Amino acid sequence: MKSPRNSAGPVVIIRPRLQLGATAAIGPGKIELLRAIGELQSISAAAKAMALTYKRAWLLVATLNQGLGRPVVETAKGGKGGGGASLTELGIQLVRRYDALEARINKAAGKELMALENLIK
Repeated sequence: MKSPRNSAGPVVIIRPRLQLGATAAIGPGKIELLRAIGELQSISAAAKAMALTYKRAWLLVATLNQGLGRPVVETAKGGKGGGGASLTELGIQLVRRYDALEARINKAAGKELMALENLIK
């Protein structure tokens, strides 16, 4: 899973939290959850990988689905072949656009971030 907090990169980074319209907010936690669901094809497995309860992960997904008025995750019921989950095109684009925004913000703030990093060394 790609996570700037777990990478060998800079110690100081900016992780934006965005308000999307009147009813939806997204930040690093929800993005990491969406990324994990996309990679693991399961809300349950994503929750486990992130040390979240299934209920908490499902609530975060449901909040996004409702707040955006369209689903970011599609689920398939369990059974003999097992269930699963996948990101919708909206979910995929949210992760891509958030990652691009985060990278652009951190690049633009590079000098200041380096100065802050040097302060804590």
